[in-house]
Amino acid sequence: MRIFNTILLILLICQTYAQVNDTTPVMIDEVVVTATRGERIVKNVPGKIDIISSEKIQASPVLNIDDILRTSANVYVNRSWGIFSKNSSVTMRGLESSDRTLILIDGVPKNKLSGGSVNWHNVNPDEVERIEVIKGPASALYGTNAMGGVINIITKKPQEKLSGNIKAFAGKYNTLGSSLNLSGSKIKENKGFYWGINGLYRQGDGYIFEPAEALDSTDTETFLTEYGGGIKTGYQISKNNSIEIAYDYYDELRGGGVQVHEEDGSYDKAKTHQGRINYSGKIGKTTLKVLASMLREDYYSQKESLNDFYEYKLSDASTVKNDKGVWMIAGNELFKNNYITGGIEIRTGDVNGNETYRTTPDLINYEGFLNVYALFLQDEINLVKEKLKVIAGLRNDIITFNNGWQTVDDPSKETGFTESFYEKFDNHQWSAFSPKLAVKYLFNSLSDVYVSFATGYKPPKIDDLCKSGKIRKGFRLANPELRPEKLFTYEVGYSRIFLKKIKVSTAVYYSKGIDFQYLIGTGDTLEVEGSDPKPILTRENIAEVEIYGGELSVNYQVVKSISFNLNYSYNHSIVLDYQMEEGNPSKDLSGLYLIEVSPHLFYAGATWKNKLLNCHLNCTYTGSQWVDDENTQLLEDYFLLNMRLSKELKSGLGCWIDIQNILDNQFIDRKSQLSPGRFVLGGVGFRF
Repeated sequence: MRIFNTILLILLICQTYAQVNDTTPVMIDEVVVTATRGERIVKNVPGKIDIISSEKIQASPVLNIDDILRTSANVYVNRSWGIFSKNSSVTMRGLESSDRTLILIDGVPKNKLSGGSVNWHNVNPDEVERIEVIKGPASALYGTNAMGGVINIITKKPQEKLSGNIKAFAGKYNTLGSSLNLSGSKIKENKGFYWGINGLYRQGDGYIFEPAEALDSTDTETFLTEYGGGIKTGYQISKNNSIEIAYDYYDELRGGGVQVHEEDGSYDKAKTHQGRINYSGKIGKTTLKVLASMLREDYYSQKESLNDFYEYKLSDASTVKNDKGVWMIAGNELFKNNYITGGIEIRTGDVNGNETYRTTPDLINYEGFLNVYALFLQDEINLVKEKLKVIAGLRNDIITFNNGWQTVDDPSKETGFTESFYEKFDNHQWSAFSPKLAVKYLFNSLSDVYVSFATGYKPPKIDDLCKSGKIRKGFRLANPELRPEKLFTYEVGYSRIFLKKIKVSTAVYYSKGIDFQYLIGTGDTLEVEGSDPKPILTRENIAEVEIYGGELSVNYQVVKSISFNLNYSYNHSIVLDYQMEEGNPSKDLSGLYLIEVSPHLFYAGATWKNKLLNCHLNCTYTGSQWVDDENTQLLEDYFLLNMRLSKELKSGLGCWIDIQNILDNQFIDRKSQLSPGRFVLGGVGFRF
């Protein structure tokens, strides 16, 4: 009932203030680059695409850039601890796990090849020009991780001779911080330099996330200290040729909510370096794009605890992850009404990690390398007086795993290993073909329909291939024989514009996945010192999955100053066939639901800009979801109401206040821990 009351309130606000301004808004044609790797008008691309503008980001209560993705239908953002979350999981189209959605920044992957994870903290929202969300599998163009879709974060290119903004903010849980953005451009007559720098600092004391009934003497508040910055410089060589270099650095320290003896208790610390080079050019009728990137993450964690017998345990782990890649893409209208795009991709990722147990002699080290070599080709065809749009694509990836090994020295019952050993894993190579065919028909400038068939794939994680050791659920054995998983999706979509200001778009789809990777029990248990026996688990390609669902989006530009958008999605995600090996005691999971997938997602939001005060109000509903493979533990659904009030003066001075979770609904996450409840943050800024 609260959902419908909120929707009614938003609609009444829109209707009331529409009467004070009779300006007729015009829906302009938006441009997208991610869907085809070249600039295209959205309505000419067969597929479900959302564009999130910088204006929308600035108008919304966005504390981290992934917060704004909830405005896009069928995108699930799991950030249960708010700004204090160690990481955020963004998934799409009924798939669980963040490594099944490809995240790009200026066309360069943010998913680490070694495991697919994404650090959402190190993207400054003030630096984002727009976000392009491409729904459905896109491995025909992008390869690994693009199973649910692609999200491309496109940063701002300096336009003014000199511009910038500085902000300071403070809020609940003693949160405070500041940000700075400066940029300049000397481009004249399509030639010249531009530059930009940005920085962000934020800290907070956090809160206790354990429910009251589960508290003990070791539970303490989470905390965070984070800072980062970036530089960007580019040169416009000519009208059609430019080169840009960017580098970003980020440092974070996040408390784990447990403290026994150490000053900071359990915590996670990470330093991230990411650089990229982007060349865009045109030679004759051929467009060229060359991208190169590097990413390095130095991660360190400290864990301390008391076990079931009040014995003190202290350990630390450090991991270095590296990613490097090069992409070369060319496009040309080789034939009439045929635009051909082709390219190559070369990427390599590696992990080197160790775990040291300070209260026992255990020492664990491991390493592994994953490489990708790919060729792709795409043909865009215009037929029937350019009313019929066809895209056909094909990509072939060769993925190799090599130099994987693990050592264990002086083990005790604490880690579960019985003796010291060195194990070198066999090298492996896999091949993945990813075709796509999509067709769109434009009835007129106001309505269109499309159908598509697309494929996606995901290689194994290096940790699953070469790392054995304790995890939250038990003891995991490495499986170097693990194979990539694949997804095949059939989709139909329709969109229409009513009264020149209401856009309605919908899509339905059916997906089937094969060789899906599941963490299953071997039937054995392991005696771990100070606790009950733990199940021994390993990740296997044992499941076929089935997903069918649909999504609906409504965007209503009431008047120039008032907008309203709503979206709803439904997903039925189940294990279609669970292929148990002979002698495996695991239960048959066939017919059960995929974990961490909410079948119902809903969002509604309204923005009103006026001379007195800008106001944005939105609500989200997340349906219940299972958190275990055997569907015995169900997380309850939850509803959130959020708001931003802001005011900017002609002098450049401005202020704002964000209230997330206005109703103070403190829900439980998949780890049985509490969300932070109502969170209030306010700030002031100066723009010039």
